[in-house]
Amino acid sequence: MSRVLAERLEESNQQAGIEYVNLRRLAFDPRVLSLLPQQMILQHKILPAGFANNRLTLAMVNPNNLIALDDVRRVIKGVIIEPVVTSEEDFKQFMTTAYGDLLKREEEKKAQAREQAMSLMKNAGGDKAAAEVGKLMAQSETLEGILESLQNEALKSIEVDETSEPAETVTDLSTSAEEAPIIRLANNILALAIKMGASDIHLEPQEKEVVVRLRIDGALQQVQLLPKKIQLGLISRFKIISKLDIAEKRLPQDGRISVRMEERPIDFRVSTIPSKWGEKVCMRILDKSNTLLGLDKLILNEEVLGLVRDMIAQPYGIIYVTGPTGSGKTTTLYSGLAELNDPDVNISTAEDPIEYDLSRVNQVQAHKEIGLDFARILRAFLRQDPDIILVGETRDKETAKIAVEAALTGHLVFTTLHTNDAAGAFTRLGEMGIEPFLISSSTVGVIAQRLTRRLCQSCKEGYEPDDLSLKYMGLKPDSKPTFYQIKGCDKCSFTGYKGRVGVYEALRLNAEIRKMVAQGATSESITEAAVKNGMKTLKDYSLWLLQNGWTTMDEVLQVVSVQE
Repeated sequence: MSRVLAERLEESNQQAGIEYVNLRRLAFDPRVLSLLPQQMILQHKILPAGFANNRLTLAMVNPNNLIALDDVRRVIKGVIIEPVVTSEEDFKQFMTTAYGDLLKREEEKKAQAREQAMSLMKNAGGDKAAAEVGKLMAQSETLEGILESLQNEALKSIEVDETSEPAETVTDLSTSAEEAPIIRLANNILALAIKMGASDIHLEPQEKEVVVRLRIDGALQQVQLLPKKIQLGLISRFKIISKLDIAEKRLPQDGRISVRMEERPIDFRVSTIPSKWGEKVCMRILDKSNTLLGLDKLILNEEVLGLVRDMIAQPYGIIYVTGPTGSGKTTTLYSGLAELNDPDVNISTAEDPIEYDLSRVNQVQAHKEIGLDFARILRAFLRQDPDIILVGETRDKETAKIAVEAALTGHLVFTTLHTNDAAGAFTRLGEMGIEPFLISSSTVGVIAQRLTRRLCQSCKEGYEPDDLSLKYMGLKPDSKPTFYQIKGCDKCSFTGYKGRVGVYEALRLNAEIRKMVAQGATSESITEAAVKNGMKTLKDYSLWLLQNGWTTMDEVLQVVSVQE
């Protein structure tokens, strides 16, 4: 390729946002080159040019070769690929000259290091010790070993000098946060959380390090220990992209990050609080494109699923979804809306925040600071000719009252409440000041729910539960059912769990229960009447999950209390 063509290639790709590189000017690390097999490199005309902070710089003759990118992702799982473009002439010249020499020198270096280590260990500890050293060195030459060593070296490049610590100023923090390694590390943490399917990211400063933990399937897992030296820059980076005040460290702050990963829009709800060893950052991941919508995907029991679908099929009334924070209430509401979302239906939602996107649905974000709360949005909705209304949460008397009025005037309303069980919703509404007869006449039903970790279906093991477990679940000692426990395999990363599963309690109002609600009956008596009419309690549903191998007794004990 002529110099003129090379310059034109560089100019056109810069305009497209892709960097042009001259391979002859790059200092290649042979370990990075060895990440991809030579056959793939020649087939797609690609070269791994650099690796740092879980990002692989990939030089490509054709940066639009999607098949090549897919093949690289299959070989090196979990990395973020940053394509750069190079000329075909440069690629051919590199492969015929430098490529073979670099790999040959690396192999010679490895062989020499192996021989020295084996010799030292054989003299010191005999053949057994030498065999162990050989095994460890072989592991270090695997793809995972190479990636780990490169990652550790990248982290070292972020470290700063501890000998002199100047006074912190806004400018200093901004500068440290804008350094490329800090940006890459911050992006790497976000990408890792998304890849692992986490719901929350916790950055927790300790005395001598910064701990990164991810909440996966409802349980926190420690994934990284970062040097204390990068704490200020990393936390400041997250505060900058969340549009928070990096100079304010004494007060909690809330912000939001919007990113794109592989063309998926993903939001992070960011919260910071001052702690003993520095500011702790917690980020809730709101992946709008990764929502498991559909009631049949959430409610596994066919009987309960049919009851819930019958409830949402009603033309008007209120359906309450109750449960603690993080129990999947919003996903259940959206799944109900998704099944009703037809072109001839007008659906409006009031949310804080808007967590997922639904086509043909009019979604409104509440803004308390300007007076746009749920009650005001609801009043506006009633002038917008709605068929179905969703209210993110019934928090106060005014919102509850307008929602009841909307239900009584021919609208189907979905909303959430914070109560322990289904019958507790009526007590909560009474505490808000809603008249019992209005609750009785407007409510279609109440769905209470929890989330437990789902057993890995590939490696679960059956066992016979002990008498204490049987007594807790209301079974006779001689019933001898089969429950299931964790084992661990490759598919679940040896945790025994993969994903989460819902525990549901669906209370559908009939004439008897409506009369009890109108008379202000206690939640216990309402639950008793509902059970007589066939309602499965949270404990009943948990027992069904246990017997069908969806969760474990340990998980049930964490979400269902003894009284239930």
